[in-house]
Amino acid sequence: MEAFVADWYHKLDIHAPADRLVALVDERVEMQFPEGTVRGAEQFRAWYEGVIRLFFDELHTVTRVGIDWRDDRCLVDVVVNWQARRWRPPAPRSEWIGFDAYQRWEMVPAPSNNSRWVVSRYTVDELRPMPGSPPL
Repeated sequence: MEAFVADWYHKLDIHAPADRLVALVDERVEMQFPEGTVRGAEQFRAWYEGVIRLFFDELHTVTRVGIDWRDDRCLVDVVVNWQARRWRPPAPRSEWIGFDAYQRWEMVPAPSNNSRWVVSRYTVDELRPMPGSPPL
């Protein structure tokens, strides 16, 4: 699961094509972000295609991955430091932002291939700003 989490954030950092991230979530995924809840793979695709147009120079550094198994599910606690830049028109310059994100993921075997895992639930419990970072 640590490798899955690392791969997930690598794909976010490089702004991988949406199909590569959508392949890592369950068709009925539920994701709770500070800005709202996303339900289903296609809503996740739309959310992702929006955020990669807002944030750039992203760097995610995973600082904790805790794993607990329940029946056929894997519960993952993730703490990740996220730093990025964003530009809000008509601002003359982009701005740096930085947060420590405390998340809980629920992973299940992929319905089409039980040898791989997908995210079925993704909850951002807290987004703690780094010193000097403006709010999200």
